Amino acid sequence: MKKLLALPILLAAGTVSAASSVTLYGIIEEGAMVMKPKHADTTVQLKDAFDLGSRWGIKGVEELGSGTSVGFNLEAGFHPDDGSIANNTYKANAFGRESVLWIQNEKLGRLAMGRAATLGSGLGSYDMQTGYAFMNGYGLIGWDNCMNNFLRVNNAVIYMSPNMAGWTLGLMYSNGISGDTNRWSHDRHYWGAGLKYQAGAIKSSLILEAENKATYATVNGVQVKEAPITAKYTVNYGLEYNTGSWTPMFTYRYVTQDEGVKAHKFGLSALIPYAGGRFKVAAAYMFGKDESIKAGEDKINHWQVGAAYEYPLSKRTVIKPFIGYAGSGKGWKNLGYANDGNIYNAWQAYIGMHHFF
Repeated sequence: MKKLLALPILLAAGTVSAASSVTLYGIIEEGAMVMKPKHADTTVQLKDAFDLGSRWGIKGVEELGSGTSVGFNLEAGFHPDDGSIANNTYKANAFGRESVLWIQNEKLGRLAMGRAATLGSGLGSYDMQTGYAFMNGYGLIGWDNCMNNFLRVNNAVIYMSPNMAGWTLGLMYSNGISGDTNRWSHDRHYWGAGLKYQAGAIKSSLILEAENKATYATVNGVQVKEAPITAKYTVNYGLEYNTGSWTPMFTYRYVTQDEGVKAHKFGLSALIPYAGGRFKVAAAYMFGKDESIKAGEDKINHWQVGAAYEYPLSKRTVIKPFIGYAGSGKGWKNLGYANDGNIYNAWQAYIGMHHFF
């Protein structure tokens, strides 16, 4: 009798087990880079995350039936150079790249909550950006170089619609980019809305993003305004067309930020299969003003060119050489290297490898 009573329980447990899965995954990338910035010495260094950030993650999904599922993704970045944690924007995040719980229905779409990369970041599970071969990888040729976009936000609520005749709608809101314990009007918020189309040979996207400027901290029970953070608004548009032999791309970004960069940026790029691998080539041009320049000319321009060849040694391992140049004029003509996201006048050469596991 006890065996008969236990049978349905065992069958139910087996059903749940069969409908659930947890996966450990990751990427590790390392390489050698030579760089010569303007007014600075040539450097040679071991360089990780030049294209793909090294990471490890755990993701899982459970099927609930009737087209509904629940899942999660926990992803941590690291530097293989020294084993230190990466992607910690505000504090020592255990999972600084992504930490999300989601529920999804085939007809209604997905609702997710947690820390995630933004819709126009070129990163993560909810990125919608199209139109640039290098996205934000490969150093000075990356699309974000000298025109930083939004990257990752905490306390996010995300909605992704199901695919409707090739169209997908994405909405994202952060209730406090670095925290949400203050009064609502005092927290720093992010808003994003994206529309993506993908059908046949065409892929395109339009993304609008914004961030407010007010941010406060609680000190001894009193809310104190922190260092001012300027409001920022961006528009991203991308278009790709797979001809069957190669894929030309076009992308455009507009950024406006009080006391910061206000500029337009245009990019032309392509993916070109060759000899078992593929070439990535790109050129981009930006013009506008930098209001942070208090003395001298605040008008700026900037250009980037670069080429890489990615050759798969196996299904999981790719070797990739790259060479690129970035130049600037007017208010930025005498700048060189500021950080990995702002390389104004320099050339770079790189040879590296990444491995998926």
